[in-house]
Amino acid sequence: MDRTRLLTAALVAACLLPPGAAAEDWAARLRADAVAFHGALQASHPGPVDPENPQFAAQLDAGLARVLARADEVDGFAGYWWALREFQAGFDDGHVQLSTEDAAPDLPARWPGFLTRWSGSGHVVATRLDAPGLPPLDARLVACDGVDAETLAAQRVGRVRGRWSLDAQRVTHAGRLFLDAGDPWAPPPMRCRFTHDGREHDVALDWQVLEGDALAQHLAATRALHGTATGVRTPRPGQLWIAAGSFDADEDADALNALLAALDDRARVGAARHVVLDLRGNGGGSSHWSREIARRLWGDAALAALPPADSRVDWRADAANLEAIRAFGAMLRAQPQPDAELLHWVDVIDGGMSEALARGDALWRHPVDADTPAPPGDPRPRALAADVPVHVLADAGCASACLDALDLWLPLGAIHVGGETSADTVYMDIRQQPLPSGLATVSIPMKVYRGRSRGHNQPYRPAQVWTGDFADEAALSAWTAALADAARETGSR
Repeated sequence: MDRTRLLTAALVAACLLPPGAAAEDWAARLRADAVAFHGALQASHPGPVDPENPQFAAQLDAGLARVLARADEVDGFAGYWWALREFQAGFDDGHVQLSTEDAAPDLPARWPGFLTRWSGSGHVVATRLDAPGLPPLDARLVACDGVDAETLAAQRVGRVRGRWSLDAQRVTHAGRLFLDAGDPWAPPPMRCRFTHDGREHDVALDWQVLEGDALAQHLAATRALHGTATGVRTPRPGQLWIAAGSFDADEDADALNALLAALDDRARVGAARHVVLDLRGNGGGSSHWSREIARRLWGDAALAALPPADSRVDWRADAANLEAIRAFGAMLRAQPQPDAELLHWVDVIDGGMSEALARGDALWRHPVDADTPAPPGDPRPRALAADVPVHVLADAGCASACLDALDLWLPLGAIHVGGETSADTVYMDIRQQPLPSGLATVSIPMKVYRGRSRGHNQPYRPAQVWTGDFADEAALSAWTAALADAARETGSR
């Protein structure tokens, strides 16, 4: 079936509901929301019109067809949700997102009394009840119901989370392997085999409800992740700890502006003998903040001396995207001291995309250097002493604009330590759109990078790996200080 006929059939199925169709007609809700999700991507995402990704449009249509086929089997919210999650995950793109709204029903979770985590080479028991018959802590999963551990994880978790080849994705989500939230296409296993201390254990699974604080506590035990509190601190003499838990201007602008203000103290920065740029749990936002941090540490001349980037940006010219850009600008202007560079960025996109829409263009090329006006006053000199080691502490939570920070800071001389980061595609800058049911909202990328040095879904791997607890900032401070001492000792020889 060609695309036009597929979409026509889908719209008819979604919109021409029988008279008196009840609110609990989950199949109809799924069809309507899937069509709206598809339509938002079709209209606003660069992929369908991206000449460098000709398979995207077919992938988009195939995903819709799969959801519509699933709809015939759906009789509750669980089926609705997991069918949409499978659609979203099929893009293997952390920026194509799906989240529930307050009106969505709860999805009660069950577990067999234990959860596993991804160890880097397999799935091992991370947390359990103190009850007989359960596998011991650190026991390694071999198989369940005749299905090997890796295949089982891909079917039960990777299918609805996407990007399953990434270590960061497994660190974040593999703990859900033994959670059952009603996915009709991933029934819970009944019997599993584990190995521990050279012995095999066969375990019959008894599934029971796990909700609320208990669910959150056990799930947290499966993840080696921890956020950081945004701000500048001195955990030990000479160590300047610059923490950015997020680069999201919508939620954290006050904390990020306070961080920049603290770094305006050139005497404080100049006195540092070691700098840690702490990005634990930073899921992104705007790359504006990482650039401003770099200006305050290395100075404008160092940034200007970097090799010119070959990357370019194309925006999808779409009315909904333009509205999202204008809403972001309105939010900035409502702030007591709006950032001039971000406002300039908004104005450039507003003008360029408006003109592209008037011409009927599908894509608009962002002018080179148009979003980085010369800062007022004299250029910022370097505040950081030339021999000061700089470590970027990042983990599996580092995504989007957090990765952009590493793109900038590493060429300036910083060293990545900690854990392997997440990764992203070349599709960026999301806007949100509620689905017709009011149960879920989707996030749609609006622009595409051309010629980015970091590849599609390519993570950063650390020069030094942290094997301890990412929540233990005191231990991390001591560890990074030892790395800095070693670097200075090596440099002095």
